Amino acid sequence: MNTIDDQLNRLFRAAQNAPSPDVAPPPFGLETRVLAAWREGAKAPVAFWDTAVLTRGLILAGIIMAVSILPALNSRSVTTSSIADEVTSADSGVDADAYP
Repeated sequence: MNTIDDQLNRLFRAAQNAPSPDVAPPPFGLETRVLAAWREGAKAPVAFWDTAVLTRGLILAGIIMAVSILPALNSRSVTTSSIADEVTSADSGVDADAYP
């Protein structure tokens, strides 16, 4: 057996034999105060940034994004110039005889 395993086993056996600490009972009325605070928290007004509001905002942002992208996609499909036409027009401006 490994020495570390032996040390761990001795530690666990010693922990089993150790006396448990005395736990004092909770003070009188603690349960009542906790339940009252919990009920009061449940009655609190919902914050403005509720999950439903954030979800609606995310949906609205997605719709706005889709509507703003559609014109760009339509204008791209209407254009007839391809990348080859652009490369050809760029190459026509370069004078090949100027470079040895």
